[in-house]
Amino acid sequence: MEILIHGRNVDVDPAVEEKSRAKLVKLPRLASDIRRVEVEFSEIRNPREPEQQQCEVTVHLTRNFVKAHATATDARTAFDRAVDKVEHQVGRVKSKRISRSRPRHGSDAAAARIGAHLDPKIGDEVDYRDAAESA
Repeated sequence: MEILIHGRNVDVDPAVEEKSRAKLVKLPRLASDIRRVEVEFSEIRNPREPEQQQCEVTVHLTRNFVKAHATATDARTAFDRAVDKVEHQVGRVKSKRISRSRPRHGSDAAAARIGAHLDPKIGDEVDYRDAAESA
């Protein structure tokens, strides 16, 4: 996994860069196909904006990419917020992959769920609402 950290018109503090590398090394536990992670720090030059430090994190996966940005008063907090968003998005991509890799139709589990509402003794449908109301 390649990690690129740079600043757009701003110098990145070595302590922030070291902390960000340490946190980004943990990303492959969510998805094993992460190829490259890009982190870009920038500064918002608007006097009315209280949160002037911006961090943008882009994670390149095998077939797609995930991108998130966050702002804060300092670069570390902005990075933490952006990484939290990226971790959530990568987790969603992983769960989609897992759910789509399993068969949806025609499986034995689906047949068992369909037949679960049948009374095993006579093969007729059981109305569970009547049973719940009488209880």
